[in-house]
Amino acid sequence: MRLAAELAVAVIALGLFGVGEGSAATLTIGLDTEFSGADDPAGTSPWITATFDDSFGGANTVRLTMSANNLVDVEFIDDWLFNFDPSLDPTMLSISYVSGQSANNVNTGVNAYQADGDGKFDIEFDFPPPPGSFPGKFTTGELSVYDITYIAAIDVSSFDFQSVEGGGNGTFSSAAHILGIGPGASGGGWIGPIPEPASGLLVGAGLIVLGMRRRGR
Repeated sequence: MRLAAELAVAVIALGLFGVGEGSAATLTIGLDTEFSGADDPAGTSPWITATFDDSFGGANTVRLTMSANNLVDVEFIDDWLFNFDPSLDPTMLSISYVSGQSANNVNTGVNAYQADGDGKFDIEFDFPPPPGSFPGKFTTGELSVYDITYIAAIDVSSFDFQSVEGGGNGTFSSAAHILGIGPGASGGGWIGPIPEPASGLLVGAGLIVLGMRRRGR
């Protein structure tokens, strides 16, 4: 009974991390560290969050929801960058607006967009506001939702890659340029996610521990 219970826990863990075939999954990236040497945004980190969801639009489409959940006051998103599977061609992506704040431009290219010298990315959402029009800015509490479609099957893992190193402070799975920071809303800086262990490594470690416990008996 005890062994059966341990095996059940391992199976549940695999399911939680989306290891099963054919199941929809989500990938959430929280941007919670300032890496360009500027001031942090004033709110609680993660200041902004990107969620990829492959349960929309069929096997070739992933929905991206960008959230300015923890920006405050007049802080806003200027640019937001993402990576794409390096074995695939990002210029073959079709990116269509769904709802929320729309980008002025959405661009794709192989390692074409650099974040403050700290990484080269494949997808750029360009959110500069119209001159003098703060309501047009992608700011606190707002969402921006896009569907990303490829010429072949993709899923959330297709966007879970580190940027190509650009000679700066490191590589990141995403990066964004935030403006309106600090006194007089005159500051700005680049933010990205703090690297965390991959979920697959965590599951693997759990299974190894389970195997060691069995051998110890």
